[in-house]
Amino acid sequence: MGTSQVACAPERVVTLGQGQTDSTLALGVTPVGVVEPWTDDWYAYLPDEVEQATVVGTELEPDLEAIAALEPDVILGSKLRHEGFYEQLSQIAPTVFSETIGVAWKENVSLWAQALCREEKGEQVVAAYEQRAGELAAALEDTGVADTEVSMIRFQPDQVRIYLTGFPGLVLRDAGLQRPAAQQVEDWATSAMLTEISEERIPEMDGDVIFVMVSSDSYAQAEGYDLDETMTRWTSTELWKGLSAVQADAVHKVNEEHWNLGGGVLAANAMLDDLEAYFMDTATS
Repeated sequence: MGTSQVACAPERVVTLGQGQTDSTLALGVTPVGVVEPWTDDWYAYLPDEVEQATVVGTELEPDLEAIAALEPDVILGSKLRHEGFYEQLSQIAPTVFSETIGVAWKENVSLWAQALCREEKGEQVVAAYEQRAGELAAALEDTGVADTEVSMIRFQPDQVRIYLTGFPGLVLRDAGLQRPAAQQVEDWATSAMLTEISEERIPEMDGDVIFVMVSSDSYAQAEGYDLDETMTRWTSTELWKGLSAVQADAVHKVNEEHWNLGGGVLAANAMLDDLEAYFMDTATS
């Protein structure tokens, strides 16, 4: 990939991923073009301005013709998702890619801020998030729940995903929360974001608290399964019923839109909202 020269303060911005859309909105810019959300509707945590944008395909298959028709000043994407489209995109407009997504979301906010000539705003939104996460970590420490071991999972028909690092793992770490021994990693830079387990490995998903990421029925159906049936199948097993978190009634459903799919600073703050509500209520009840 080459080098793009972007005019300062571009007005017509196209975003090719959920994290780019999230972060661009957080920087005070409403994109003219965005890709579809992974679910059947815009994520509830996003500001209403996202609905003003034109949909330009999906994150995996952006619509180049639709993008060109918008005459963008800059296109934001990721090498991980869009490397194969770079040459065509860069002929439409200056194109800026992050190396990856997920765990690098803070660095990516800085990159998008630079591309949009909003470096100061980028520093502000990340600093505000980090201050808030630090304050939550201190509050959890004061209330004695900072040592709580947190597990994050997502049910699928033939396997369960346990999220180790990535975007949600980083937010948990920033909030000062711990992970079960079976889910700890030594090197975040090289570790897999998640592990996929079969039924006999259900004990690996245990923790003091289990957060179950749940998205819309249509999202599950798009992946070929029924959400309720899948959850019922897994949670009716004896191994699941034997988990300490299950027996302690410490299994909590959370919205996958901001826990996993969004991947930007707005999603991170929405995730902090959930963590604060759950743990601070638990500590005071």
